[in-house]
Amino acid sequence: MGRTILCPHCRSTFDEDILKKKNSINVCLVCGESLLGDNVSSEDDQSDWITWYYYGYKSDNGKSSILEDKPIDLTQYGDVYFLKKEFKAPPESKYGLDEVKKILRTYFPDAFSEPKKEDTTVRCPFCGYHEFTLLNRGYSIFTGFLGSDKVKRICNRCKMQF
Repeated sequence: MGRTILCPHCRSTFDEDILKKKNSINVCLVCGESLLGDNVSSEDDQSDWITWYYYGYKSDNGKSSILEDKPIDLTQYGDVYFLKKEFKAPPESKYGLDEVKKILRTYFPDAFSEPKKEDTTVRCPFCGYHEFTLLNRGYSIFTGFLGSDKVKRICNRCKMQF
C-alpha cells in the first residue's frame, strides 16, 4: 500500500496507489481541487486562465464532443448541444490546446483520446473461438458445381460451419 494523501480543500484521504490507477495523482477525486497544496501552485500562475466549455452532442448522447473557449447559446442551440463541464484552464495561445485537454482529462479521463481500434479478428459466431479451417465447398448432388468456388469456414473448437 502506498502513502495516504490528504486533500487540503475537502479533507478527504486517499491511498496513493488508487490515485495512480485513476491517473489523478495531483487532483482530488471528490472535489476536483489540486492535491499539491498552496506551496506548489499559486493563484498568480493561474491569474490569466480563462473559462473553457466542454459540450457534448445530443444526437449521440455526448459521445462526440467539442471544446470551446466561448460559451454556446444553449437557448438557441440547446437541441444540438449540452454542457458537460465548465472549467478553468490557460488560454490556447499560451500553452496550446494540448494543455487544455490535459486539464480536461482530470475531469473526463477519456476526453479527446484516440478511439480504440476495433477487433477485426474473425471469430466463430457460435463459440467465439478465433481459429478455423478454410475448405472449398466442392461438388454437391443438389447444386452440382454451383458455389464450388466459395470457401466455407469450420471452427476448430466446436466444428460448426459458418
